[in-house]
Amino acid sequence: MTTTKPPQSKFVEVQGIRMHYWEWGRTGTPDLLLVHGWTGFGQTWSGVAEHFQDRYHVIAPDLRGHGASDKPHTGYRLRDFCEDIHQLIHAIGLRKPAYVGHSWGGNIGTYMASEYADDLSRAFLEDPVYWRMLHAFVTALPQSLARHNRPEAEIRADARKRGLSKADEDMEVYRAHHFSPLAITRLLSDNRDWAYACEEHMRRITVPTLVLVADVKAGGGILLEELAYYRRIASPQLQFRFWEGVGHAMRRTKPDQYNQELEEWLKGP
Repeated sequence: MTTTKPPQSKFVEVQGIRMHYWEWGRTGTPDLLLVHGWTGFGQTWSGVAEHFQDRYHVIAPDLRGHGASDKPHTGYRLRDFCEDIHQLIHAIGLRKPAYVGHSWGGNIGTYMASEYADDLSRAFLEDPVYWRMLHAFVTALPQSLARHNRPEAEIRADARKRGLSKADEDMEVYRAHHFSPLAITRLLSDNRDWAYACEEHMRRITVPTLVLVADVKAGGGILLEELAYYRRIASPQLQFRFWEGVGHAMRRTKPDQYNQELEEWLKGP
């Protein structure tokens, strides 16, 4: 039976910035690293972390430009995020953690499993955004900025209408405002080439990696034709698993199925 304990809030310096992260569980157990997508933050992993904290040492950082981490004016290329994670792993003494990433965090995981394979034991990636990075700067950016610019009073009024607690109301405000508009603008504008570069990284992955693919008809990030192509070119270490009828927020929509699949993946072959 899982014993729920509150996480610890900590900071570490990586590449000259102060990175915030949440920590569950205890050192000495296997390390599990959870990485959010754009406009996300570390605490969005609490359901997964609480499920595994009795058996794993769980770390969930706020990426640069997000949460309580620094929000520099530069450094929003994919390689910058990956170097942050590489330095985090070594700075806090993680031992070949299993990597779990959602959306942009899945893109980071794809790159890490190729270029920083010695850092990881395996990778579990929830609906990464590959081809859609080509146009995300015009399709996804306006919604992200609109969310950030939504007045706090409006968010709180809506939360009260929905009957949310004061703590949940505060979290709704934080969820909308915690990230830097500059960070999201640069992230989505500067990484369009990943739509093509991802293919070479898929070919070079050398650690066991599973990609959960959401249903594009329900808002998933990978076209079925795209999936068929990736399966043809991918390294033997890279597998794909399709969830029919489930959109991009896979772990929020099907939390029990998500944790079960991750549990099985962590056990290894």
